[in-house]
Amino acid sequence: MDMDIDGTDGKPYVLIEPRKLPVTKGSRNRVNYTNGESSNSLLNTFSEPKTGIVYDRRMRYHGNIHEDEHHPEDPKRITVIQEKIKNTGCLNKMVLIKAREVSAEEACLVHTEDHWDFVTKTAHMSDNELIKNADEYNSIYLNNETAFCARLSCGGVIELCKAVVDGTVTNGFANVRPPGHHAEINEPMGFCIFNNVAVATQCLRKHYNVEKVFILDWDIHHGNGTQKAFYNDPNVVYCSIHRYENGHFYPGDKALANYTAIGGGEAKGKTINIPWPRAGMTDSDYIFAFNKVVMPIAYEFSPDIVIVSAGFDAAEGDPIGENHVTPSGFGHMTHMLKTLANGKLILALEGGYNLDSISKSALACVKVLLGEPPSKLGPINPNQDCLETIHQVIRTQSKYWNCLAPVYYATEDRLPGQLLVDMAEMLKMYRTRNLYSKYKLIPVPLSDGKLGQRFTNLACCRADTRATSNSINVSNSYMIDTVYLYIETILGNNHGIIDVDVPPVVNQPKNENQDLKDLLIFLWDNLIEATNPKKVILIGAGRGCRSLAGLINERDYSIMEKVVCTIMIPGPNEVPSVSKRTDLSTWYQSNANVLLPANHPFWEKKIKREHGTCSKIEDLNNMPVQDMLVHLHNDMFSHINQILVNGGPANSSNEERNN
Repeated sequence: MDMDIDGTDGKPYVLIEPRKLPVTKGSRNRVNYTNGESSNSLLNTFSEPKTGIVYDRRMRYHGNIHEDEHHPEDPKRITVIQEKIKNTGCLNKMVLIKAREVSAEEACLVHTEDHWDFVTKTAHMSDNELIKNADEYNSIYLNNETAFCARLSCGGVIELCKAVVDGTVTNGFANVRPPGHHAEINEPMGFCIFNNVAVATQCLRKHYNVEKVFILDWDIHHGNGTQKAFYNDPNVVYCSIHRYENGHFYPGDKALANYTAIGGGEAKGKTINIPWPRAGMTDSDYIFAFNKVVMPIAYEFSPDIVIVSAGFDAAEGDPIGENHVTPSGFGHMTHMLKTLANGKLILALEGGYNLDSISKSALACVKVLLGEPPSKLGPINPNQDCLETIHQVIRTQSKYWNCLAPVYYATEDRLPGQLLVDMAEMLKMYRTRNLYSKYKLIPVPLSDGKLGQRFTNLACCRADTRATSNSINVSNSYMIDTVYLYIETILGNNHGIIDVDVPPVVNQPKNENQDLKDLLIFLWDNLIEATNPKKVILIGAGRGCRSLAGLINERDYSIMEKVVCTIMIPGPNEVPSVSKRTDLSTWYQSNANVLLPANHPFWEKKIKREHGTCSKIEDLNNMPVQDMLVHLHNDMFSHINQILVNGGPANSSNEERNN
């Protein structure tokens, strides 16, 4: 049959009188304008996505018998989610996928037989035996129903994945517990018994002809068990966005959870970790990570199916995660993931311990799975810690993914005949020369040991009566150095200066803070103490604040004698504190001004003397540290000059400032 380019099958258009335009109403009240005849054939071309859900109330039987106090992995977690989905009318639009128990054969595609046997035996243990065995593992509880609930939870995820693969549904949400992503091959941990997502992934690959799987883990904790299960598998990408804090946040494996863990053998690049250095990360930070890393890699990998370890403990209000991802943020992440793998997307519940937060966040994801657009987000303004983290991730992963340009090289990657020069070293040399030519600042001689190797040319001085500590931000091929503004002001007032400038380094040493503190102690002992100035002012910015607080703790009596003013501008970084010792903390509270954005997570905590006098400044919200320095410059030096004239600190209490 010949068809005209206008799609009318060679038939003439039907002229329709104004105000008599025929319409047909499709699903969700979409209005379809037709050419005077039925549009059913057009509607049949497109099918509404079917969304499955797995839920079995019996999973609540896994409960805590170990202690009287409330446990965060509460059986009510799945109940409040299910009720929220039902009460909003979403459940009526979903396809119920019946959960069933995972078999030993399926579970042992990931776990050892010993692990399976141990979990099975818990059904017949006494309470004392359950408590004793649970205490031998890391953060789990057990009762006689644990094995059954864990089998049901794992089998439910498998059944939902199977339903998506065979076309019964397009996507789905597994409202299951206990969670799974911490469970390792041979042991339960972190509230997890079987690794639901890992077992389901292996079942799909073995029994359902699925070749490539993309696993995204947005739980606040790193999914150590899932990562280990696929660390050497080139056909499974494991990507985790989690709170890291240099390995101090659970599960606490510095090497495994860092961006430097990339996979082994032929699977290099198939493990991607986005490790947040602190709490307080927001929608902006997660969406930025999605746009810069997660989605580009996922598109290039082109998976057959996407499975999300959907923990909601990064949600606003979660007492453990302490991040600020909103339901809209989770909805947008789900919306982006739906564009992959022909829409084959499964969300399997992991953590999340605020019942209100998890129910609202899960509902937002379910609505997107059903076809609704996510609610509007505010402006995307990632913080400096996010930008630096994503930079490190891209630098590490760019060797394995074409979508992450430019490719970064390490010294060990240099080919014969290539000259590889560290950009930070180039900028350091330029800055040293410029500081001398313009201000006659000269590098402070350091020892030939660790300090000399790490900090040569990073500490410069002229005269010896004032000290300032600051850091710059190196981005692309530009050097952003607002400290010049401060140098000109200080030297213009005929004061001496020690400038300590330590730019971020790509492979940040594990003891970076200790090294910088040692440098400050060296400068204090060899320059300040040696020249014995009458008045000293300390200024710390960004990461340098923590090391400056360390100096104050180490040289407390000398500093209390000489320092008349301390100003800290941590930016988005953690607010440092000095020792709780009464004399030092009292001195610090009256002497130290800590200038913070109004949206810094610190304001949610109790402010103590050892934190100094903290000021809340609305105008600093979402500013990089270098911009904060420019914004605060005039007020800071007005304050400093007042102190120098009056001869002592002017602080008395914590205050709030709005400009």
